[in-house]
Amino acid sequence: MAKQISSIDLHFLIKELKDLEKSKVDRIYNVENEEMYMQFHKSNAGKKILRIMLGKGIFISEEKSSDEKPSHFCTMMRKHLEGKILESIEQIKPERIIKFALKSKEEEKILYVEIFGKGNVILCNKDGIIIEALLKQKFRERSILPKEKYKHPIMQYNVFDLGKDNIRNLLKSSQKDKMVTLLATELGLGGVYSEETCLLGNIDKNASPGKITEKEISAISDSIKKIINKKTSPGIIYDDHGAVDVIPADFEFYRGHEKKEFPSFNSALEHYFTREAKILEKKKDPYEKQINELRRIIEEQESTLKGLAEKEDDCRKKAELIYGNYKLISEILAEINRAKEKHSWEEIKKRLKGHKIVKDIDVKEKMVVVEV
Repeated sequence: MAKQISSIDLHFLIKELKDLEKSKVDRIYNVENEEMYMQFHKSNAGKKILRIMLGKGIFISEEKSSDEKPSHFCTMMRKHLEGKILESIEQIKPERIIKFALKSKEEEKILYVEIFGKGNVILCNKDGIIIEALLKQKFRERSILPKEKYKHPIMQYNVFDLGKDNIRNLLKSSQKDKMVTLLATELGLGGVYSEETCLLGNIDKNASPGKITEKEISAISDSIKKIINKKTSPGIIYDDHGAVDVIPADFEFYRGHEKKEFPSFNSALEHYFTREAKILEKKKDPYEKQINELRRIIEEQESTLKGLAEKEDDCRKKAELIYGNYKLISEILAEINRAKEKHSWEEIKKRLKGHKIVKDIDVKEKMVVVEV
């Protein structure tokens, strides 16, 4: 399966990334818009490279790659961050977002790395105003654009600070038909951690959320706390087809699976993304890329057709409205044409101010706006 770092994975990973604090940013590299590398240096610790794989993961890497010519965003990152000290690194819980606070004697900068969705890297000033973003995006609830205040998504419930009342309210309001689905989506645990929660709490994962008892609510709360506070034991899990997951600790869900252990979660992630994920990619159907491209083209064409259909419907409605008021509109046009012979457009606009039907006149475009 294609691994994407979860919120709880990030919780464990940040503990290891804390070693980067008080390091200086030496150099920044990019590989197209897919990867960023931040090279750090700390006295008595040497060089460390932080690899950001957009929309997939983030980890300390032993090696780096880079484009010959840095992108505009990479150039901006170098200008604002190189030479600065990483003061702190933290997770914006419960989101899959990392906040880097960087300082020099003259100024402070904040860098946000979003792991969810397509991923993003966002450079801000000390007040959180966006200077530049790797991917410029505009959503209904937030905009990732220069000069905008950075806002991150906010989940209704924080899995790292979850009480029994929260779980009870979530169960009552949910429309999900299975407990494991509710935990995975509405609480943001993801598949494996939802399965593990049910196993540890002895909860029927297929049970209806509305039928969960008070005893089981307590069990869910306790199970989530146990997962978050687990002793680390990083590794990659395998089945007959190859690597299936990379985990920060041992889980009941993977009991009986082959596990390759690693000294750190960072090293497990690096091995998975640089080796195992490539093997999985090679095992994919050779026609899958072509199929996905055809699907993308079909989706674009369907979207275009939908847009054209909506435009056609809108034009038809306008035409019907004009036809139904043809006599009135014709008289207005005739009146405007007669007025043009004696008056300028500016004069006509002043004379028609407050008119019941003529609402505005665009002098520059010589366009009349009527309301019928």
